[in-house]
Amino acid sequence: MAIDPALIAAVAELGVAPPEPSQEPAEYRERALAYEQAIYPALGLPAPEVPTREYTVDGELPVKVRLFYPREAQGRLPVSMFLFGGAWRQSGLHHPYPAALCALRAERANVVIAAVDYALAPENRFPAALEQAYRVLEWLVAEADTLGVDPERIALSGQSSGANLTAALTHVNRDRANHPVALQILEVPALDLTGGHLDFSAGPGSLEDFKLVVDTYLPPGVAPKDPYVSPLLATSFEGLPPALVITAEHDVLRGDGEAYVTALAAAGVPAAGIRMVGQTHESGMFEQVLLTARIGQAIVTDALRGLHD
Repeated sequence: MAIDPALIAAVAELGVAPPEPSQEPAEYRERALAYEQAIYPALGLPAPEVPTREYTVDGELPVKVRLFYPREAQGRLPVSMFLFGGAWRQSGLHHPYPAALCALRAERANVVIAAVDYALAPENRFPAALEQAYRVLEWLVAEADTLGVDPERIALSGQSSGANLTAALTHVNRDRANHPVALQILEVPALDLTGGHLDFSAGPGSLEDFKLVVDTYLPPGVAPKDPYVSPLLATSFEGLPPALVITAEHDVLRGDGEAYVTALAAAGVPAAGIRMVGQTHESGMFEQVLLTARIGQAIVTDALRGLHD
C-alpha cells in the first residue's frame, strides 16, 4: 500500500525538513539533533519518569551505559541491551527519541533497559562500537548482582545501524563466551552492507548514499561481506538466540530483515518477522500520531515481557 496517510499528514503539518547532509561529522550531528528535537515532541511519546543509573564500562575505548528501571522494580529483573540507530555516525542517549523509548520500554515491560552510548564513526570505525557492545554484555553478566538484573534473562535489541550491531553481537557472543541470550530484537535492521538486499523501489534512498554510510563506518581493509559487518552473510546461524525482526514496507532495508528471518529459521532458530505496512524507516518512533507505530511497539513490549516467563 501507499505510505500511511496519517504519517504524510503529520509530517506535512509539522513542516520540518530532514537534516541536510554534511561532510563534517560534528555539523551533521548538530543538524540531526535539531531535527529530532523539532519532530519528536510533536510526533512521539514523552518519556515517563523512571529511575536511571549511569555507568562507564572500561576498556580500550570506554563506553557509557544508562540503565532505565521500571518505577515498581522489585527483585532481579530481566535486562535488555539497547543500541540506537543513526547510521553509526549520529544519535545517542542525549537525543530525545532513544532516551524516551528506553524509559517507555522499561516501564511497559517491567524490565531493565541497558542503553549503550557507543562510539560513532568516522572517528571510531568498525569494530569499535561492536567491541564496546560486547564488553557491555560481559559487564551485565559479571555485575548482575550489583545492577539488580538476571543474567539468565538477557535480551539484545537495536534499531537500524544499532540493529546491525545487535545482530553482529549475537554472532560475536556465540563465537566467544556464549553468554545465555534469550532474545534478539531487530527493528528496521541493516544486515547486508554489500547492498545486495536493498530495494530502492520500497522507499527513498540511493546506492551512492548507502555506500557513503558504509564507507564512513568501515575502515580501509575491512570488506562489507565480513560476517561481523554483514550478519546476513554469515556462513552459520546455528546457536543464535530467538529473534523478533520488524521491517517497514517503505524502507530500502526491508529485504535485509526479511532475508535474515528466513536464514535464522532455516538454521532452526525461532524467528518471527513482522512487516509494518505503510510505514517508513523512521516512522516507528511516531507513536503519538500513528496507530501502526503503537502496534509495533506493543509487539516489542510483549516480547520483552516474555523474558519474565
